[in-house]
Amino acid sequence: MVEWEELTKLIKTRRSIRKFQDKPVPEELLVKTLELATWAPNGGNQQAWKFLIVTNRELIQKMGDAVNAKTELMASWPEAEQFGDNVARWRKTSDFFRGAPVCIAVLMGRYSSVADQILRARGETDAVAREIRSYRELGKSSLQSAASAITYICLILHYFGLGNTWMGGPLQAKKEIEALLEVPPEWDFVGLIPVGYAAEAPEPRPRKPIQDVIRFIR
Repeated sequence: MVEWEELTKLIKTRRSIRKFQDKPVPEELLVKTLELATWAPNGGNQQAWKFLIVTNRELIQKMGDAVNAKTELMASWPEAEQFGDNVARWRKTSDFFRGAPVCIAVLMGRYSSVADQILRARGETDAVAREIRSYRELGKSSLQSAASAITYICLILHYFGLGNTWMGGPLQAKKEIEALLEVPPEWDFVGLIPVGYAAEAPEPRPRKPIQDVIRFIR
């Protein structure tokens, strides 16, 4: 088993990296990372995930263009005015992944458990079934599975000395990115992980006291 001190160090020294060196990432490290990440917990062991490793710099720039276009669109809306400086910062950083030599696009499959299928059929005529289904949709298995894999990916990349961060923001250009990456219609783009050797060393961010986030129910 891994020593507690080593595990603690790995987890606590991981940082969200947004600036990368112009240095290639060995493909074998990416393959090793993703192979190990497929051992993450997942719903029904369906392993309903795929990982697209994008190293084509022109394609990464096009993805950045798509995200930036949506950022500029939303920033132009009158509803954005109240957020002032926050919007200005967002406009500068929403497409920072352009600077990464690698981007891993995480795809989620549309896995449905037996319960999901029963509720879908019953929900057409039963309000209680629709209510139960809405609760399950809040934390649907396929999305939790993808998130589980992403967590593993971020930690394993850190173990290999590779900077990375977990991005949900690019989902604002989901349709455009799926078209660029030729994602089949039965899959959904749900996350982006820029990867590379770090060109920054961020200080650790504070965490809430453990007493604030746990509660024993005895």
